[in-house]
Amino acid sequence: MQETTPSLPRALARDGWWLDDAPIPARHPVQSGQRLPGALLLSALVLASDLLFWGHGFGLNLAIFAVLVAGAATHGLPVRRLFWPMVLMLAGILPVVEFVQPLSLAFMAGAVLAALALAHNPDLSPVQIVWTTLARLSRLPADWIRQALPARLRAFLTETELPPAKSPAHLRALWRNWAFPLGGALVFGSLLIDANPVFSDSLSRVFDLGELVPRVMFWGGIALFTAPLLRPVAAVGQPDLPRLALPGLGLNPGSTLSALSVFNLMIGLQSLSDVTILIGGASLPEGMSYAEYAHRGAYPLLATALLAGTFALLARPFLDEHRALKPLMLLWLAQNVALCASAALRLDLYIDSYGLTYLRIHALIWMGLTACVLLLIGWQVIRRRPNAWLAIRGAMLGVATLYACAFVNFAEEIAERNLTRAEPDLAYICKLGPMAYGPISAARTAGRRFCPDLVAPTPGAWQEWGLRKARVQAYGAAATTEDRDENPARR
Repeated sequence: MQETTPSLPRALARDGWWLDDAPIPARHPVQSGQRLPGALLLSALVLASDLLFWGHGFGLNLAIFAVLVAGAATHGLPVRRLFWPMVLMLAGILPVVEFVQPLSLAFMAGAVLAALALAHNPDLSPVQIVWTTLARLSRLPADWIRQALPARLRAFLTETELPPAKSPAHLRALWRNWAFPLGGALVFGSLLIDANPVFSDSLSRVFDLGELVPRVMFWGGIALFTAPLLRPVAAVGQPDLPRLALPGLGLNPGSTLSALSVFNLMIGLQSLSDVTILIGGASLPEGMSYAEYAHRGAYPLLATALLAGTFALLARPFLDEHRALKPLMLLWLAQNVALCASAALRLDLYIDSYGLTYLRIHALIWMGLTACVLLLIGWQVIRRRPNAWLAIRGAMLGVATLYACAFVNFAEEIAERNLTRAEPDLAYICKLGPMAYGPISAARTAGRRFCPDLVAPTPGAWQEWGLRKARVQAYGAAATTEDRDENPARR
């Protein structure tokens, strides 16, 4: 072993290793718990974001970047803990692969945060996953701001805990470990680029001085955005929510019994009137068309069904006070489900007369949701479930409906139905945008000429690819090919 004297500086003794064959023990051994891998992962994410996003629109690149962020955030965790988080994350990313829109972006963000919470805390229940995700989401704005602070950035690059104030020891260690590798890489890289004209030309195109400043700002923004997501997620228990005390509004067993009797009779008369008109073919009042009849009744009937559900929740505590209350309540709910069906039928008649729009599609979906929630209330009454049971399942039903809607090309459905009418509203159809190109292209081949500025969506680079864009493009190409086959003179 090399001998040293107390008067000899330790750095000088360390630098004289070449004078002796004996090994010198490392002063700063590399520890597995350091945050240096996190810094490298963050750098890799920044480089990947440049390849995926710079100069490109949104599409498949969003889904790929979300997978990369989740992979970096779960780096080092046991593989067996990543199966269900991966399934959850992929389910949330699928809407973005279908089509980039605010709804699909919300599902992707929620699914990635929920997957990270489950990966770091595999014993969480579904309710705890939701609360942990919401807590994480609420802290992100503050984390993004704190991440830009020098102390936070230095802590992320070196270790988990913040280093002592006014102590640059970790920064010096980082500099000692990486100064020579990075400096040598820059020297060798410059020589190789200078010797290879292909590399030199590519680099000059990639790093154009005119866009260098905004590009560096883009890198910094990506780093600040993704760095908080790479930290472990702490579990959050379900908070103690105050019990929701519904207003009494003068209800008691007697008033509830009287109200249910009167309300059921009124709804019964309304349902009988709708059946005789919509199904039995009874005549309308003089001067009223079916379209006006449908328009006047669709939305008020939906509002009536919503009020019926609210009344059912208010009257629920009194249902055991009289043996007739529960049957009357179930009859009340059943009649309001039929009322939703009547409102949907009226709206469909109105659509036949005036065409389909986004608002009318949303109304039809809302009517279906309202009917399902009324059925849930009925099952809650039968099985004596608490209001929390109804709230959770109602929320799940709403999320499932929105998730399904993320995969539906409503613009295409609206254009396709409206173009079958004798006098469609072409101005509204043209405003539907490129996602309605398929039916519009098919109608053009049938002899109509409209929407001259509307063209098929062109993803361009692979980063902008989307499943819906590809389907619409194929639809339009098939319609054009069919038109050429039927009209050989155009070739």
